[in-house]
Order: sequence, then structure tokens, then C-alpha cells
Amino acid sequence: MHGLIFASFRDYLLTEQGADIAHDVTDGEPQYTLSEAYPDEQFLALLERACARTGLALDDLLFEFGVFTAATTFARLYSILFKHSATARDFLLTVETPIHDVVREALPDARPPKLAVTDLGEDGLEIVYASPRRICAMLRGLVEGTGRVYGETIRLEEPECMHHGAEACRFVLRFP
Repeated sequence: MHGLIFASFRDYLLTEQGADIAHDVTDGEPQYTLSEAYPDEQFLALLERACARTGLALDDLLFEFGVFTAATTFARLYSILFKHSATARDFLLTVETPIHDVVREALPDARPPKLAVTDLGEDGLEIVYASPRRICAMLRGLVEGTGRVYGETIRLEEPECMHHGAEACRFVLRFP
């Protein structure tokens, strides 16, 4: 997993959960760098410790973290990409190509999820998420956080989910 996700998680814990929880969860962890990839198991272990320490369910924690990452970390680090898109809808159409393509080339071990983003016209967007990590709740948060960056509300439905036997998660996004 990309070091940026680890660094953002540490920031999320500090900002949203407090210094004591951030310290307890990340004690003994390395200083994650944005130019490295780390084993998925490290991130999953951090999530488990964070859930135990905060009392949040895994999906709730992943959602909150996704919102924070999009609205704070990505909005700050990739502000130029957000400025190139007039709306959240336009931005979300660019996530897989070129953003994830660039990550795959620069850090092959980071293995970002595969996203198939389809423009449904007036009906919104469809995002199909496939990843062995199965952290679709984080994607829900990333979508919500992206909407917040643009001051937009995005209605999100998940008619298919890997946690319920589907091969991938399918999200339908509406922009009222």
C-alpha cells in the first residue's frame, strides 16, 4: 500500500481521534514516507489497533478515514488536480486514469485498487471497485470527502459488495 495512505492515517488519527489514540495506535511504527510502498498487512494491523482503541467498527473507521483523506490530505497535496475539475463528478472521472496509473508506474508495489468509472449521463456515475484489501468503506468515504471539497452532496448506493459475495463492489453515485 502507498506510503501516503499510512501518512494520512496517522494524520487522521491525530486530527480526528486525538494525540493519545494516535500515539497508542502508531507506537513502534516506522516513519512512513510518500515515496515507498508498504505491506497491506501493516495497514490492516493499524486499522485493527485503531478500532480497538477508538471503539469504532471497521467500516465506520474506514469511512471516516476516507472522508478525511479526500477532503484534507488529497485536497492539500493534489490541489492542482482538484482545480482542474469543475465538479466532484468531473474529478471522480479522472481517478483511475491518470491518477492510479501514475501510482502503478511510480510505485508498483503500492498496488492501488482497480476502479472502473463509468459516466451514466444524467443518472450519475458508476464505480466498480476491485481489490484484495476489500476496504470498500474507505472508497465510500473518499467519495463523500471529494464531494465536500467541491461543496457538493453525492448520494451513493452500493448494490453489489465483495463482503456480500460479489466479485467486486459496484457503487452508483448521484449528484442531486
